[in-house]
Amino acid sequence: MQFRIVALDVLEANLVAPTQELPKQIMFQFDVNLEHRWNTNDNIFIVVTTVSIFSDKKEHTLAKFKTNTVFQIEDLSNYVDTENSKVNMPTDVILDINELAISTTRGSLFYFLKGTYLHNAVLPIIDQTIPVN
Repeated sequence: MQFRIVALDVLEANLVAPTQELPKQIMFQFDVNLEHRWNTNDNIFIVVTTVSIFSDKKEHTLAKFKTNTVFQIEDLSNYVDTENSKVNMPTDVILDINELAISTTRGSLFYFLKGTYLHNAVLPIIDQTIPVN
């Protein structure tokens, strides 16, 4: 199965000024959400990645960043059940696509936060390992 990244769109980039100065040794908390969308006519598969950054105790939202990572996948219609809105790609391909979307978003987020009070809020590497039962 062949795929490639064809675009990255920043959909949302918000900073929320903290109500008080952030501690020097703060451990930021991150929520990451992935959503899959597709257009089988154009062989386009989109991963919408939303990252919210919180203070160390998740008391305050400090930023929200949302991207579209757009992939072109050959014969996408063979891997998508449009009637039931289900993706039937091999698990390893979905994990690779998700990893690329998260990594691309991580780089964009780092660039967006550079020089701000969240300069050190670097999205960590996310282990997508699926537990074997």
